[in-house]
Amino acid sequence: MKPDLMAPLTRTQLEAVESAGYRVMRWLAAREVLQSRVTKSRIAGALGGFLTHWLALAPAPQAGEDLSLSFVHAPDQMLLQLAGGGATLALAPLEQALLHLPALRPFWSQELRQQHFEALRDLVPQAWLMDPIEVPPGAVIQGLGTVSWQQTQRREGQKWEIHDPKGSAPRDWPLALASRDCILTARTPAGIKLNALYGRNDKGQVVLRSLEAAP
Repeated sequence: MKPDLMAPLTRTQLEAVESAGYRVMRWLAAREVLQSRVTKSRIAGALGGFLTHWLALAPAPQAGEDLSLSFVHAPDQMLLQLAGGGATLALAPLEQALLHLPALRPFWSQELRQQHFEALRDLVPQAWLMDPIEVPPGAVIQGLGTVSWQQTQRREGQKWEIHDPKGSAPRDWPLALASRDCILTARTPAGIKLNALYGRNDKGQVVLRSLEAAP
C-alpha cells in the first residue's frame, strides 16, 4: 500500500477502506439470508410480495475468498464511496437499492449489526427501486424528497442513471416510467479512484491486502 494514496484520506475514511472488505462479506452473508427468507415465503404481506418480484429479476450475488473493491474519493466533497468490485453486489443497482430500502432497515440492522449497516450505507451509493405505486398523500420518496418519479426527473441539478435489475444502463426516463422493473441510481462523482484487494489472514479474518491507484 502506498502512503501517498492514503494521505488524502481522513482517519475515518481510511478505517472505512480497511474494514470495507469485512463489511461487504457480512453484507453477502446477510443477502443470502434475505434470499432464503423470501424463497421460503417467510416475509409476509406486501413486503414479501414486493421482494419476491424484485429478487427474481437478477441472480443472487457471490464472492470468492479474495475480494476486490473499487472506491472513488472526492476530497473536495469529503466523500468516499464504493464504485465497483469483485463482489457483484458492490455495484449492482438492485443490491444498492435493497440496502437503502427503508422497509428492510430492521432486517439489515439485525443481520449486519447497526454499526456495520450504517457504515455500508455511507459507502454504497444510493439507489431506488422505481415502484409504480403512487406515493401516499403527504409522503415523499425517501432520500429524494419528491412525491413522484416524474417530479424527480424534472428536478434540476441532479444527475441520475436508470438501470434494469441486471445492471444494464443507462435507460431513458420514458421507458423507466412505463416499466415496473427499473432502478434509479445516483451517478458516481468524479474523484480519485482506488482499487483495494482483501483476503483472509491465518486467523480467517478479512483484511486489506493492498491499495493501489486505479489505472
